[in-house]
Amino acid sequence: MYDVIVSDLDGTLLNSQHRISGYTREVLHELTRRGVEFIVATGRHHVDVRAIRDQLGLNVTLVTSNGARIHDAQDKLLHNRSIPPEMVEDLLFRFRLPEVHLNLYQGDHWLVEEPLPVLLDFSPDSAFRYRVTDLRRLSMEGIDKVFFAGDHDQLVKVEDMLLAHFGDRLNITFSLPICLEVMHGEVNKGSAMASLAKQRNTPLERVIAFGDGMNDYEMLRRAGKGVVMANAHTRLQDALPHHDRTLSADEDGVARYLARLYQL
Repeated sequence: MYDVIVSDLDGTLLNSQHRISGYTREVLHELTRRGVEFIVATGRHHVDVRAIRDQLGLNVTLVTSNGARIHDAQDKLLHNRSIPPEMVEDLLFRFRLPEVHLNLYQGDHWLVEEPLPVLLDFSPDSAFRYRVTDLRRLSMEGIDKVFFAGDHDQLVKVEDMLLAHFGDRLNITFSLPICLEVMHGEVNKGSAMASLAKQRNTPLERVIAFGDGMNDYEMLRRAGKGVVMANAHTRLQDALPHHDRTLSADEDGVARYLARLYQL
């Protein structure tokens, strides 16, 4: 059996209303009572995820910004790896398309150059909001993540440009079809999961992970059991054709799989 459960949020643990269902909460509470550890691994900002953790009602370790930050259950920062400043400058001012919305995570802040209210719908229960900022006057230090929001076809063009210029010096990946995310090249959820497992003297073979986007690829590939959501991005399904599948996020796919696995 597995000692640690690691789960993505959007499209995985959260339903299409960006909330955790009562059934999912009950299953996770029962498993933690049995001594199984639950860890959240998400592309979201750490301040934002605290509201979701409160909704869940469990003190859990948080892997955020796709692994750029790790906080323990008491919110102590365990790890932080930012994008090199010279690369941030290129991301902001050199590789842009006018139809694409630019976002930055810097420290405790979510920064944008112009409003896009639809992004706030992803965090209905959180007071965490973006701040409109003149990016040309911004320090390039301490940027954990840059992400581009917009039409998928336009984002694929941005992805192609970034991969051609940066290669593997940056981790460039889709979390959702409308969201292309960029981190330090050594940052990903899989590395963060492996680091936490090592700290706990837990072999990766005893870790089970759930995800739906390409930013979950390394995590699902390295876990002892990686489970792909029914609503997963087609890229992820194609990349992991032999991994287990579960129901969609709206069908409580994570909780249903775990209830069957642990015979709840």
